[in-house]
Amino acid sequence: MGCKAIDGQVARREDAELSALLEKFVCVRAVQMWGADLSLFQFHGQLTWAVFFLNADRTIYGRYGSRAPTGTSGFRGNDRFVTLDGFKKAMQGALELHAGYPANKASLAGKTGPAPGAKAPEEMPAAKRFPIKRAEENQGKGCIHCHQVQDWEYIEARGKGAPVPDRLLWTYPMPDALGLAFDPAERATVSAVAAGSAAERGGWKAGDRIAALEGQPILSIADVQWVLHQAAEPGAVKGEVERGGKKAPVSIELKAGWRRTFSYADNLSVGWASRQRVAGMRLDALTDDERRKLGLGTGVLALRIRDLSPDFARDRNVSPKKVGLLKGDVLVEIDGRKDPMTESEFLAYLVQTKKPGDKAELAYLRGGQVSKVTIDVP
Repeated sequence: MGCKAIDGQVARREDAELSALLEKFVCVRAVQMWGADLSLFQFHGQLTWAVFFLNADRTIYGRYGSRAPTGTSGFRGNDRFVTLDGFKKAMQGALELHAGYPANKASLAGKTGPAPGAKAPEEMPAAKRFPIKRAEENQGKGCIHCHQVQDWEYIEARGKGAPVPDRLLWTYPMPDALGLAFDPAERATVSAVAAGSAAERGGWKAGDRIAALEGQPILSIADVQWVLHQAAEPGAVKGEVERGGKKAPVSIELKAGWRRTFSYADNLSVGWASRQRVAGMRLDALTDDERRKLGLGTGVLALRIRDLSPDFARDRNVSPKKVGLLKGDVLVEIDGRKDPMTESEFLAYLVQTKKPGDKAELAYLRGGQVSKVTIDVP
């Protein structure tokens, strides 16, 4: 745990309450993922800063650190859900759980995830395809970044030829996708419930503080994300909240595909891997005005190519560029499908319906004319 860096605020001012809380913890800061035990350290790799509250026997009390999506643009939002007040309250909650340990150990079992495919990141099969030397062997360079664990997990799944599951694309979903907004200055406390949402139908109300979700004590938004990340779909997540001094049962129905309400294309790991290694292009959905100017309806596919294999020289010869697609072309059909898609849905179609080596037929609009090409899907 990085005790001296959270939202830049500790460095700017003294916080006696935070200092007193930190004295009750043994603080350990991990700065890279070499040798990290993947059976223990499972978290969203896109976070700028993440915390595990641990017992010495490796029992996890909770997690802290969330990165908010901006509208539907995935995890490119700022770290507005990381605050000193929220962190302190999560710490207090962890201390409460510690005081009740080991009597409460059974309720904490779900905070440890399923057994990983490799003990440490450097042992993952995909990592061996893209070897990284340790820093001491490479003039100080050679860090394994948190996001690379997600990269390699996705690459492994893609290499098996089976559809990449939603859980690896729309990863660690924010509860906003289900209609729940949280107060970042409080301890897992609901600030608003969207009308007509799954959360409203499940009985949630503004002001509820989550006591437990799927039987697990909840300290933060990150704990909520962990439960949602692990949840099966379709299904339901059951919980208990504190409301007006009493406990109340709540639930959230998880319909098939519920994660898809936000875009995964902007995720720096799996979104990059899909865009660069599979699609080979970056796409923007046309606005209604842009559609009208091109004579396209609102109920059809219309994705403009913003760029072809941007940024990475090794990807400049990807199939879309080879077959003559150009920046500015508008994709209007894929394999005969003309229904509207976001960039995220287009990428998901490729990685969930196509095996490496398959082909996809694209129709594109250029200069008022529609043409077709066939691309190889890596």
